Amino acid sequence: MAVGFSGSNGGITRNYEVISTANLKDSRFCQKSSIPMEVSYFINNTCNLKCSHCYVGYNDFNNTLSVQAWKSVFDELIAHGARTFGNVGKEPLLNWKETKVLLQYLKAKRKEKPELRLGLVTNGILLDKLKITELEDILPDYIDISLDGNRDLHDWIRGVGSYDKLMNNLFLLSESEILKKIFISFTLNKLNVLSIADVVKTVYNLGIKNILISPYVTLNTYDRLHIANEEIIKEIQKLLDGQLIDFKEYEGMNIYIKNDFSTTRDLMEEMASRNIINKNELLIDDYGVIFNKYSFNNNNIYFNYLPWDTSYIQAIRISMMDM
Repeated sequence: MAVGFSGSNGGITRNYEVISTANLKDSRFCQKSSIPMEVSYFINNTCNLKCSHCYVGYNDFNNTLSVQAWKSVFDELIAHGARTFGNVGKEPLLNWKETKVLLQYLKAKRKEKPELRLGLVTNGILLDKLKITELEDILPDYIDISLDGNRDLHDWIRGVGSYDKLMNNLFLLSESEILKKIFISFTLNKLNVLSIADVVKTVYNLGIKNILISPYVTLNTYDRLHIANEEIIKEIQKLLDGQLIDFKEYEGMNIYIKNDFSTTRDLMEEMASRNIINKNELLIDDYGVIFNKYSFNNNNIYFNYLPWDTSYIQAIRISMMDM
């Protein structure tokens, strides 16, 4: 599901249609099969960074699946209807050999079933020219790369020096054939809420035109990064009113505002109550993504809408298992 469990999933498909609130149980959204359409998998449970907002704060070097075991899992899931596979971590590039083999395997499966989507989520620090060349050959449907603001903000969250390393790698990608597949993943929090416009300008100047904005989620209201729903809605309203970004300066930008049933349901329903998400103008794409779309001078803002929890119905996450 785009802007869903495993990140962007490549965004909204070109084909979509109107869906009424009376028909939210559309078969594309809540299929009858017991196998979810979207699979997020962890190639490892380790990372090269220690980000302040990470929701997977552990490191585990044991009990990971072999490449052959993953292939068997993929085969079974595909046979039962799974269509999107996202390598979400913990940091796929730490295990690039295995990550590459699995992406190549899914690429071969995509030739058999063109509706399959494959991608990965990364902090981008370990990218280099060789990996980019190999990714160009694989041609994943999306690559989500994390950016959390300007140098000071990004480095405070992810570690000193991480911003410059990331910018260098984004520059390499700006000259790549897979540039259109890049989605910037921006975790909106109390510290970076005022930097949305700067992030949009920075990545646009590199040729990147897809940004996924995900609200930071925490149960600790004393967390320095905690941001209240009201503050998020205030900035979103400014975005829609043209106060935050002058869309006349851009062409073909796509901004996705991520909603999640289990973690940001209150925020999602509050946006619906204020008609930011208009339930009378919902659309649905080929993969069952329900959303609203706003357009400004050939730039688009998308809000996904989840009427119920899709975990294990449409989306599932696999991190490790006993074999």
